[in-house]
Amino acid sequence: MPTTRYTILGVTEDGKKFRPSDWTERLVCMQPKQLKRYNGHLKIRRIDGIKSIVFDDQLKYACEFTYERILSFAKINHLNITKEIIEEDKLD
Repeated sequence: MPTTRYTILGVTEDGKKFRPSDWTERLVCMQPKQLKRYNGHLKIRRIDGIKSIVFDDQLKYACEFTYERILSFAKINHLNITKEIIEEDKLD
């Protein structure tokens, strides 16, 4: 079954770098208890030098609050969101 992978770049739709620089850590709340709930469905990445959050649609089942909060935050702050369909054999 395909999975949808979302990438939220720390760049606004008008091309400005999003501040503060630790926005990913603040939004995701990387505490050990939370990381266990995310179960690999959410990662903080640096893509082309830009802090980003990458997560898949399975996060919604692992922690719906975090899934909704991240998407809402990105939309409110006009961050670039890309959506990609990944076949199961290509997940990393």
